[in-house]
Amino acid sequence: MLQKMTRLALYAAVTAPLFILPQAYAEQALELMSELPSVNVTAMTTTETTAFDLSHSSTSQDALLRPLNINTASELELTALSGIGERKALRIVQWREQHGEFNTTAELAKVSGIGKATVAKLADTITVIK
Repeated sequence: MLQKMTRLALYAAVTAPLFILPQAYAEQALELMSELPSVNVTAMTTTETTAFDLSHSSTSQDALLRPLNINTASELELTALSGIGERKALRIVQWREQHGEFNTTAELAKVSGIGKATVAKLADTITVIK
């Protein structure tokens, strides 16, 4: 419990100046904080968008309802599909690069490690748009 409180206090001490100081001073504050021994400033300042983080998009609600185009989807987007992990997503992208675009969603079964049962399970969540 003491460790959690210490981490929370450290977090508050490090992030509070970012909310209080004007933007012009934010970079200067980050430089000063980078000198603290146990604070990873780069982890605090970088952001990463994932397939699940669509909050930046004005059509985020619509994007969640649309099927994923397997001809244009990135590896990260493909991993959001049920039953598709990093390796299978990589194989899908590699298959696309070697053979061209998918003509039908059923062709997804040609990818190593993906069977007809997986394609049937994904039928409502994937599409092929050329």
